[in-house]
Amino acid sequence: MKKIMERYDRAVTPEEKEAAKQYQLEVESAMTPEELEAYTRESVEDHYRILSAIDEDIADLRAEAMRRKLGDVPQAVSLSYIAGRCGKSKSWLSQRLCGHKVNGREAHFTSEEAKMVQDALHDLGRTLLGTRLV
Repeated sequence: MKKIMERYDRAVTPEEKEAAKQYQLEVESAMTPEELEAYTRESVEDHYRILSAIDEDIADLRAEAMRRKLGDVPQAVSLSYIAGRCGKSKSWLSQRLCGHKVNGREAHFTSEEAKMVQDALHDLGRTLLGTRLV
């Protein structure tokens, strides 16, 4: 399988990609049924590992994008206050902002949760804008 993947990795032009595909078909056709089954199982496992790594990267990018969007907000306002406005705890909010593991998985906002936090921040903003001391 490694030789097959190396051919695909080196293939740049459409002709090279087609040659890699033909090589793969030749190798597979020469395999016994047992070898083909093991090859298929290994291939599926490799694809699963790749997809899992991609999912983790996407989750990390989403968490980083959220942190960038929030900027200095977490340092400027009380996370307890914002979490309370969402009906959640400070630890719930912090876990999602920092991507901490919860029950073995990194915690991230669902789109509904992100909207809920955004609404709480907007409510706080309106309160602050409406505050008059003099």
